[in-house]
Amino acid sequence: MKKLAIRGKTFSLPMFFPDATLGVVRGVSSQQVTQANIQGVVINTYHLMTSPGTKILAKAGGIKPFMNWSGLTASDSGGFQLFSLIHQNPKLGRIVDEGVILYSGESRQKKILFTPEMSIQLQFEISSDIMICLDDFSPVNATHKRLVESVDRTIAWAKRCQIEFVKQCKKRKLTEKNRPLLFAAIQGHRDMALRQQCAQELTQLDFDGYGFGGWPFDDQGKFDYEMARVTAEATPDNKLRFALGVGSPQNIVQLRQMGYDLFDCVLPTRDARHQRLYVFSQDPTTLDLKQTKDWYEFLYLDRGKLAQDFSPISQYCNCPACTYHTKAYLHHLFKIKDGLAYQLASLHNLRFYAQLMEQLQKQS
Repeated sequence: MKKLAIRGKTFSLPMFFPDATLGVVRGVSSQQVTQANIQGVVINTYHLMTSPGTKILAKAGGIKPFMNWSGLTASDSGGFQLFSLIHQNPKLGRIVDEGVILYSGESRQKKILFTPEMSIQLQFEISSDIMICLDDFSPVNATHKRLVESVDRTIAWAKRCQIEFVKQCKKRKLTEKNRPLLFAAIQGHRDMALRQQCAQELTQLDFDGYGFGGWPFDDQGKFDYEMARVTAEATPDNKLRFALGVGSPQNIVQLRQMGYDLFDCVLPTRDARHQRLYVFSQDPTTLDLKQTKDWYEFLYLDRGKLAQDFSPISQYCNCPACTYHTKAYLHHLFKIKDGLAYQLASLHNLRFYAQLMEQLQKQS
């Protein structure tokens, strides 16, 4: 059975990493995240470079001491955020072969060049456990020419990232046993031949793992499982597969069957803030996730009927919300807009995802 071995520790797979972009899982403490049995979080290189800044993080000893987090950290390269920023407003920057040119504003008075080398250097300053190469995110509505450019640039940047990664490991006297892991993201959007080409060239570089990169939905907004399958089959079974930005509980179950090991998504905490909670429809310890349909459902806390429902959110959950409170109380907290509502709802959804991982680990 495949395991995640890193810096002297070994973890069972699969694992789910909630979003902690700026060094915090929104609304909950690092200790509460640990208590939910969440073992890793995803942070963002570009955003942390902006605030609090990598100088402060380096002085603190890295992101983990800074946020008092004892689990794993995976650092997104910042590629998707830079792409989104420029896509929304082309006046704020452009992507070139050397890297990503960013302007301080539409007046373009100040310019910085965010390169693959800079991305790796910043990730070492952040001191994350899993680092991801800067990639050229394949645009959804791109021409074939632009997709080829995206794949070629992603491969070229991955090579540069790998060179800088080795350089940083030597500089810091890190060995195979105590170094972080380096992943490369596979691009090509829905052009399966380009995805296979991207994967083939990246696997020849022998990274620690490979990410399912790009926008994972088809033109109708449905999750593109074929794209995920092709990407998984194009990477070696003995390497870790990271389903970047995925996803819903159902996405995770299906992609786990394809061979994906790591997942991250904003959904559990974002849905919690919008009063949408995940609830197992039966005892999760008895579930056969490969066979059972409709194994979970949504509970919407804004429903008026919950005002007098004094049962717990779920009988199969041991999170603080389910252990100590009722649906009626959480309904009330959201109604009065108290911060405890967001905290309890987030903890419940995080615990649901942790329980899902626990069952998938048993069934792997």
